[in-house]
Amino acid sequence: MPDQSLSYVLNCIPSREPQRDWSWQAALDAGTVQALSSSALPDSVDLRNPDWTVSNQGQTGACVGFATADGLLRYHFTKKGAIGFDTRLSARFIWMADKETDTLTSYPTTFIEQEGTEVKRALDIARTYGCALEDDLPLHGALWQGTAQDFYTKAARFKIRSYHNLGVNLSVWRKWLATGGPIISRLVVDSTWMKAGARGELIRYNADTAGGGHAVCIVGYRADGAFIIRNSWSEAWGDKGFVYASPDYMRAAFSEGYGIIA
Repeated sequence: MPDQSLSYVLNCIPSREPQRDWSWQAALDAGTVQALSSSALPDSVDLRNPDWTVSNQGQTGACVGFATADGLLRYHFTKKGAIGFDTRLSARFIWMADKETDTLTSYPTTFIEQEGTEVKRALDIARTYGCALEDDLPLHGALWQGTAQDFYTKAARFKIRSYHNLGVNLSVWRKWLATGGPIISRLVVDSTWMKAGARGELIRYNADTAGGGHAVCIVGYRADGAFIIRNSWSEAWGDKGFVYASPDYMRAAFSEGYGIIA
């Protein structure tokens, strides 16, 4: 059970202009993910690794940064051999860049904790600039002391090639998890999520208690249909940082999902 005395910042807003996104079909047509029939799907997929430890965003609004940098990018670039799971990428970079490059120009939002961030904008940043290392730009600590050229040259090692909008299609999500890796997603948090216990089972969504938006990674599914979700509220939350959401809960709570090609 999470510490209910903590005030979690739920500031992930819906991604804009999804109609312009590259689709799941585009990834199939390009041959970047494997075509897989429903009958060929494995009964379960679990991408978790004990070395891929769950981080803690604390009382920051950095969920999009953690789901992107510590979730998708850390997984994919470890799989490619560019880093090991013991090397962390900077959630702060993605989080702050998301705010700094948004479409709101009437006033600066980078230093306003509650101001929203978008999943798709975070992926645009990873595609355009890559991602800094946590050692170079820690969540809490000093800013980069070197030049912009050096900073972005280092970050460019972790650029992604593309991202693809998977909609909220659970069949497509299972196929992507089986062939393409984790999925970054946005949900609207309810009381069931907030009260997730040590077993981490989320069965029914309570729409009457729906609150703010939150970004997480989906890292697998079980044989009973439940999806395995990686949060960024420390390993003290849920089942060591994870919960297991029923298909009904997923359809009610989740509003978007994206996979990446690294």
